[in-house]
Amino acid sequence: MKRTSLDRHLAKQNPGRVFESPFEIVGETLFTKGEKLGTLNRWRKAILEDEAMRTFGVTPEGARVLGQIEEAKRHLSNANPPW
Repeated sequence: MKRTSLDRHLAKQNPGRVFESPFEIVGETLFTKGEKLGTLNRWRKAILEDEAMRTFGVTPEGARVLGQIEEAKRHLSNANPPW
């Protein structure tokens, strides 16, 4: 289902609350490519900062999302996402 509205500020500042996965950002039609990359980078930074404050490493869930973020960024660079 195509999204028709989006709280752009919230989505950019706290993507983990708006998107279920980084792959949703790749397909988001209401963001430019630059906004998508910036949002993915912000999500990555938030995970790393949050994980660093709680543990001495990244949790399995954090590692999974970080991997998805990197894969989503690669697909944006290639401009041919497989989903």
